[in-house]
Amino acid sequence: MKKKQLAKLKQQFRPSYETARQQLFAAIEAKTAANHDLPTTVYINPKNQDELLIELLKETQKEQKIAVPLDENFKIVVKRIQRQEAGLLDRFSDNLVDEIAAYWLQVTPQPAVETKSTPEEDSSDAPAADDAATAEKAMTNESAAPQQSTVAGLSFTDFADKIAAFPKFSVERTDDETTVVEQTPKEQRILATISEGEANQFDITSALERKYKIKLDVIPLIEAYAATALNQR
Repeated sequence: MKKKQLAKLKQQFRPSYETARQQLFAAIEAKTAANHDLPTTVYINPKNQDELLIELLKETQKEQKIAVPLDENFKIVVKRIQRQEAGLLDRFSDNLVDEIAAYWLQVTPQPAVETKSTPEEDSSDAPAADDAATAEKAMTNESAAPQQSTVAGLSFTDFADKIAAFPKFSVERTDDETTVVEQTPKEQRILATISEGEANQFDITSALERKYKIKLDVIPLIEAYAATALNQR
């Protein structure tokens, strides 16, 4: 009987789903400001209840708002926070804040400056990778033109430098493959692998696919490096 009474008591003091969600939003706002000097406000899109908006409250050259879909996985996490699962609120908000900060604080990779070029070479240059709309369109058309990239061919050094411009991202290389990794507080997370034995062979992991905005800048670089001839890397 005492166990049932205790369970009932815990149920009564358990936060509502909406309260748990607001706790998550408040944690994101507090951590972006305290950890990265990024004052934000987090709220549900009034025009789309299935979308979370994270708005930066200071000037930026990037988009002022980041939209995050409130998919089933997100709702499940909020329900677990509602059940007061130990440490989940901190872990989940930390991961989201890292992605948010990586987007707004990243240094946009700059294309290499060629001191000598011909009109033909200049006309073959593809659009810059930091144009998110162009990159997204190119990704959509990937199945129709798998070897087309939004970035010109890259040597390994150039590729590694451009990836390192994204916070916590780096590149590792062996005889068989090149790996794009992210250093998290708990582990080194693999984001993509690129074959060093065959051109145009690469794999994007779900860890990178979940990075809603930053992947639009990173994936075109991976595609470009993978498409570069092996003897030119």
